[in-house]
Amino acid sequence: MSIDGKTALKNGESKWITSKYARQDVQMFRAKSSAILSTSETILKDNPRLNVRYRNFKTIFSKENFRHPIRVIIDSKNRIKKTHKIIHTEGKILLIRLKSDQELWPKNVEQIILKENNKTIDIISILNFLGSLEVNNLWVEAGSTLSGSLLKMKLIDEIIIYIAPKILGHEAKPLFILKNQLKLLECFKGNFKNIKKIGPDIKIILEPVY
Repeated sequence: MSIDGKTALKNGESKWITSKYARQDVQMFRAKSSAILSTSETILKDNPRLNVRYRNFKTIFSKENFRHPIRVIIDSKNRIKKTHKIIHTEGKILLIRLKSDQELWPKNVEQIILKENNKTIDIISILNFLGSLEVNNLWVEAGSTLSGSLLKMKLIDEIIIYIAPKILGHEAKPLFILKNQLKLLECFKGNFKNIKKIGPDIKIILEPVY
């Protein structure tokens, strides 16, 4: 994000706010995770691969022992298509949906149908399902809506933020959407676990206080 807490311009442009050094650091967290959680909104906006670049780890892992985390995409409106880059990457991809489509997806892509909750997919149901797959380390790369929901539901263990020395202004998009914050005493609080300079950016690891 920018130093004023923004993750994209008003028109959605976000590449790149932080430096290549921050993006390389993110690769390490992806590699350590059992799964990566994101949304169709993020896929439609950025068309990311959300995979781990083997070239960053070839001195650590042989190609045979290297694996990608499961990519889990919340896609309640079936907006993800075969044309998106993530579909053409190695490793298991789970599309979390309310109903399946008739597409012939690649073998590594699976549609997971969960029960509807007010026409949306219940986050707890997703986490319970991932628990049944023995996912014990979930890395979230998503926009402000899902991030805000997870924080409000007290489901986040750590927040890792990369801050660039840039200012995007008040119309740019925020890191979290948190509604009904009426009193300062009721706002989110956290403890700084680590603060580190990475290239021109600052990396902060924050532990929520619930």
